[in-house]
Amino acid sequence: MGYRPSLAGRTLVRGKSDIVITLIPDITFGPTVREFVDLLTEGLAKEGLTNLLRLSSSEDSLQDAVLGLRPHSIVTMAPLRPEDIERLEKQGIYVIGQSQAFQAAADMAIGRLQAEHLLGQDYKRIAVVRPRSKREQYSAPEREKGVLEYGGLHAMEVLPTLEIGLTSDEALKAVRSLPAGRVGLACYNDEVALAILGAALREGVSIPAEMGIIGVDNSVIARASTPTITSISMDLELNVRELVSHVVSGQELRIPPEATDEYARGFTVIQGGTTRQ
Repeated sequence: MGYRPSLAGRTLVRGKSDIVITLIPDITFGPTVREFVDLLTEGLAKEGLTNLLRLSSSEDSLQDAVLGLRPHSIVTMAPLRPEDIERLEKQGIYVIGQSQAFQAAADMAIGRLQAEHLLGQDYKRIAVVRPRSKREQYSAPEREKGVLEYGGLHAMEVLPTLEIGLTSDEALKAVRSLPAGRVGLACYNDEVALAILGAALREGVSIPAEMGIIGVDNSVIARASTPTITSISMDLELNVRELVSHVVSGQELRIPPEATDEYARGFTVIQGGTTRQ
């Protein structure tokens, strides 16, 4: 009565625990990351597994304390050093995740989709707006490359990239630096898009007639702003289901960069009021 199986006992018998460690890169823990973690935690729980988060960076190595938990597997949102992967796999711990090269390719696909949408809404002159925060440099450079690449291939006028801190003053400075005329802005995420939107409205810029704005994440921020912010949505549920299936089966999840096109089908433009013609 009231018996609960011992975690330590199961670990001794199986040689590993029911814990899954999810490595999160050193980025802002925004709404998309939170939703991903919630979905992953829920999916793993249905399989009798417990999700444990750990912040990491490309320079980090796995500590002996983490390995001492004898986790069932490790889900990597952050890049792991080859020696760390080898060390884990030698101990029978599954390493599930996508490569850094694939993440870069996915971020470029997001940037291309932003630029494609802006061109489709008749913004032939565009600029990237990215955050200055070091924590956002994990994805920002590749998203910028995607916008610039698409713009160059489709004869769009690409203005110099604007880099801002998330303050009213910096957003105003960025908006005031833009030349007169219609322009489309591909923002790193919805928070950056909201900062630019607020500054543009304060300056009397007509949205979307004079300025179009598109963010990334399709967050509550985008849906609750006035006007609503056009944004890129990602199919997190599909990604999480695939991750959980690989965790349970112990099969490798090594998505090559060339598979980005298939993966990018889960990226969708959610039309808001900031780009509507």
